[in-house]
Amino acid sequence: AMALACGPDLLIADEPTTALDVTIQQQILDLIGELVAERGMALLLISHDLGVIAQNVAHMLVMYGGSVVESGSTESVFAHMTHPYTRGLFAARPKLNAAPGARLATIPGTVPELVDLPPGCRFAGRCRFTIDDCFTTVPPPFEVDSGHVARCIRLEAVAEAAAQGVYA
Repeated sequence: AMALACGPDLLIADEPTTALDVTIQQQILDLIGELVAERGMALLLISHDLGVIAQNVAHMLVMYGGSVVESGSTESVFAHMTHPYTRGLFAARPKLNAAPGARLATIPGTVPELVDLPPGCRFAGRCRFTIDDCFTTVPPPFEVDSGHVARCIRLEAVAEAAAQGVYA
């Protein structure tokens, strides 16, 4: 309430539904949506929950190691996951039709220390598509679709793997 008292133009909601049951989650998200609409504010919703993102934002950014690796309309990113990290996140979601006791997919490797980030692509040490240039070159944003970009120099290899059903 204090954050809204001064009439901000932007509401930053950092993991507003973490550890809440689904009913309470929805009530919180509905309240945030109403406040944003009533006050004409922009919303920056930070979440690891892809379901929350899918239902509540029009444009999304996927970040790894403090850098944006993919961005675009939520619809486009969900339909055309392009960066290997984005694909890994989606593959790690719980599946409704999974066998009992089935383990979630994981992204191999170790997350780099934010105070000692490697040069080049920050995801290179964990990516199955890595080539030597990935360790030295910070990838520029490549346009995937109108307004949808990804930072990866191996997009063709990722697309080929995706066509074969390989996520990360």
